[in-house]
Amino acid sequence: MTCNLISRGEVMKKFSILGISLVDLSAREGLRQAERFLHNGALNTATYITAKTLTSAAGSQELKELLEDTDLTICVEPDILEAAGIASAGRVREIEERIFLREFLRRLARQKERICILADTKQQAEAFADSLLEQQGNLNIAECKGYDEFEQQKERMMNSLNEVAPDVIFSRMTWPLDLELMNSGRKFLNAELWMALPEVKLPKRARHDVFSGIRKKLFWKKVKNYNQEKAEEPKEESNGHIIS
Repeated sequence: MTCNLISRGEVMKKFSILGISLVDLSAREGLRQAERFLHNGALNTATYITAKTLTSAAGSQELKELLEDTDLTICVEPDILEAAGIASAGRVREIEERIFLREFLRRLARQKERICILADTKQQAEAFADSLLEQQGNLNIAECKGYDEFEQQKERMMNSLNEVAPDVIFSRMTWPLDLELMNSGRKFLNAELWMALPEVKLPKRARHDVFSGIRKKLFWKKVKNYNQEKAEEPKEESNGHIIS
């Protein structure tokens, strides 16, 4: 049975967290965007984001820019939107129930899009493929590849991917490797969409435990401290003088 897409009001919200400027889309609008990517003749990029990856990216200007240049970012955890102050009950439910991923996999299966799976090793790629097939059994997975097969040479990997000619690439690699590779692939790959999923498995519904609560508090504390530090920084007037 098709899931109901919950958001009915605002479907796009710009926000900044830990100095990274991002856009949050409802599941409905995210699916529309992904559908457009499959038919525009260029490689588009998408990545799931977690509190952990955002915290890591906050310490690197290069990673900040790579995240901001990604065509579509999808939250794994509602903590991110809550910390940014833009969470709504509908969006929290969409994230927790993995509605975007479930619906997107269903559409890929229905349209018989060719899919290639990437991971650090071929064994990990095959395990990743199995986890996707558990959620959507009739996916057209054309190939599973490990980056180690190409001795970590991205040009060799790109050439091999073009031989497979996938419509969609799903990757689960050690952060931030797939983020860097998908950005490089814009110039070389004939695929339509490269989507990076996080290292953790994506169950049908997010699970909450004592450790997730601790991680949430630590993330919120980091965001609060960052915002406070920014608020306390001297502001510069248009003529270049510093305001204390």
